[in-house]
Amino acid sequence: MSKISINQLHMALSEANSILLTVHVHPDGDAIGSMLAFYEALLAQGKQVTMVVDDSIPEKFSFLSYVDCIKTVEQCQDLDPIDMLLVLDASTYERIGQVGALCSAPIFNIDHHISNTEFADGLYLKTDFAATGEIIADLCKKWNWPMTESMANALYMAIATDCGFFKFSNTTANTLEMAALCVAAGARPNQISETIEAVSAERLTLTKQVMQTIEFYKDSSVATIELNRDAMDILGDDTDGFVDIIRNVDTVDIAILLKAQNDSITRVSLRSKRTDVNAIASQFGGGGHVRASGCTINLPLPEAKMALIKVLP
Repeated sequence: MSKISINQLHMALSEANSILLTVHVHPDGDAIGSMLAFYEALLAQGKQVTMVVDDSIPEKFSFLSYVDCIKTVEQCQDLDPIDMLLVLDASTYERIGQVGALCSAPIFNIDHHISNTEFADGLYLKTDFAATGEIIADLCKKWNWPMTESMANALYMAIATDCGFFKFSNTTANTLEMAALCVAAGARPNQISETIEAVSAERLTLTKQVMQTIEFYKDSSVATIELNRDAMDILGDDTDGFVDIIRNVDTVDIAILLKAQNDSITRVSLRSKRTDVNAIASQFGGGGHVRASGCTINLPLPEAKMALIKVLP
């Protein structure tokens, strides 16, 4: 069994009593918001749920309810028997880090990435949805599961951050409908955007330095921006917004953010207005969406950049 229907997903969740809930490493707003909301929804259904992430949780998400319930892999070494490993917003098994080794339960995956490798025993995949948070909101609506104010805030953030606060091409009528559902349930868009988009003086100073790394290629249709080791030490995983600096240039189709993980490994975020960047990322073992993808290249940042430029259409 791989891809499953909404009814099969409901049946599987109904039969599972103890659920280990996780998301991908380097968790973003969609991952965290989806997990927190579904955690609360599953608790309301009488389930025993443990949230675990094999990574640190960015501080900017601390305003959401139940963030302090997220455990590390180290805190989950002696779990009671688990009926289901439920993976949200991850397209490959590797993306959940060491969480997979914590139990041998059947794996279920709720995701929206076109690059999903169908690693799970049961996959509920909606590639036409802008965010996993949109899927969770849709499930709650169709199953008549109550949406609390804290769930609404988490899901609105999940949806909004994965579609650029409704600016990206993945925004659909259903995306807006699910966001409206969240607002009706108590989500506060202004508070969420102000919290997520708040910038420290240190980060703004760093941004001035990072902007000096911007370079253009292919008649200015391609732009790159770089975060070196020093910048990454300051930012951690909170690198949101940097790729948008170059993505918004009028001539740019492909925007590339290069992040030095160490001296020999570079993480890459790709955004585009027209080109299929999922196809580009897949050449380096990555993936994601047609207009937003990522990959990791086992090369120092300057060499990784040149390798990417070579394969661009």
